[in-house]
Amino acid sequence: MPLITTILGFIIIITCFFFILIVLIQTPKKESINQNFIEKDFKFLGVKKTNIFIENITWFLSVTIFFLTLLFNYFLK
Repeated sequence: MPLITTILGFIIIITCFFFILIVLIQTPKKESINQNFIEKDFKFLGVKKTNIFIENITWFLSVTIFFLTLLFNYFLK
């Protein structure tokens, strides 16, 4: 297995772990049972626009995983 596929595979795994962490940090947008336990004005580290920032990171990581997977498949062949 060439070195580039090993490196790309490792980067994909690390990106997936970051993606999971970012998704778990996000506050839910709908009212749910868990909403009773979370403050409605939850601000991560006191930043007002944190939810928008975290949502942008989520989109960036998902697009990155998509393109890394395509690149990985290209180098496998």
